[in-house]
Amino acid sequence: MPESDILLTVAEVAVAFAGFASLVSILGRGTSADDPRVLSFRMRAMLLTSLLVVGFSLIPVILDSYGARPNLAWTASSILLLLATLVYTRWLQQAIATLGRAGLTPSRLQRRIIIPTLLITLVVVSALLLANSVVALPAIYLTALALLLFQSGFAFTLIVFSFLPRLDENIDGR
Repeated sequence: MPESDILLTVAEVAVAFAGFASLVSILGRGTSADDPRVLSFRMRAMLLTSLLVVGFSLIPVILDSYGARPNLAWTASSILLLLATLVYTRWLQQAIATLGRAGLTPSRLQRRIIIPTLLITLVVVSALLLANSVVALPAIYLTALALLLFQSGFAFTLIVFSFLPRLDENIDGR
């Protein structure tokens, strides 16, 4: 399978996001101005997305190693990733609603960029994978994984930003 190298690289990047975010959150424990429930949500979302990317980067490679026909490998992988993405989307919606009920509103960055990007990513991933279950093209599957990786990267960015001083804070009395 010629896409194996790409799939394994995507998995490595997802693992890097998860590892570095975990390290940042451990080293920065107690230094964030954000509510711990918001930080917990961000970490869970990023870790779950990274886990999706890692797992589903490996599935086509594993199926190929068992001798599955390429069309079957891509179709099966796409259907499984579509189902997992739908379950993840439902979890994400429930987690955001739970934060909203607790009175925790997203930051301006989240409202204007992150949340719409995440929702668009999930819709596009679902549409791509639905199409891929019919045509079984590796490019569609790789695009879906890249979009999920992009989402994981955004969550990683939010986690790192939560431990940095805010730009609107009054620093050194200025």
